[in-house]
Amino acid sequence: MRKGILCLAAVALLAVFSTGCTPDVVITAPESIEIELGSTDADVLKDVTASSKDEVTVTGVNYDHAGEQTATFAAGDATLDKVVHVKTTKLAGTYEFTWSIDGQADPTVYDSDIQQSTTVYNKILISDIIDGNVSAVCTGTNFTIEETSLEADGGVTGTLTGTGTFVKDGTNYKIATASITIAWSDNVTNEIEVTFTKRKIINLFIQYKRLSNQSLFFMYASYFMSFYV
Repeated sequence: MRKGILCLAAVALLAVFSTGCTPDVVITAPESIEIELGSTDADVLKDVTASSKDEVTVTGVNYDHAGEQTATFAAGDATLDKVVHVKTTKLAGTYEFTWSIDGQADPTVYDSDIQQSTTVYNKILISDIIDGNVSAVCTGTNFTIEETSLEADGGVTGTLTGTGTFVKDGTNYKIATASITIAWSDNVTNEIEVTFTKRKIINLFIQYKRLSNQSLFFMYASYFMSFYV
């Protein structure tokens, strides 16, 4: 009987020892993860690994939203939360816009170039709303125009603020609308509603051929056509 008890104790000890020696799974991710709008799980997981060689999965990222998001990586029983930055490069492009000022529609169609900031991953620069650019920081599908100081004739000064939205169109992303307020130092306030249309450029690649000196030559021509969508 005593011998049987000792054997059972030894088996229990071995079970505890073997369980305690199971190594913890460690998930390793880059210090900074930046992706573009429209990315996929594969883009986020590109440089993420698990020490156990288990497949790593990711949840918590909306690839149609700009700005900072928290991704949760999982492999085996291990998880790791990591901040992911979704850039706004795909919003850049050539636009046209129309606007109404204090409820009065302006029939003129204006041009605007929207550029990606070179210093802030989710900031865009919008031209021709004023002389020069206004900058806007994008979060989700919205953007906030950073406060901009203005100066008009007669020494009147103003402060421009605003918000706006962008949308997904197929695989493209584009600024859609903006609501802008200008508060002037003479107590006049202008409310401006802006509607943007992004120019899409299509490259039509045309191939044709001709015979010359009994040899076959292929001639190629590329034509660019642009229109607003």
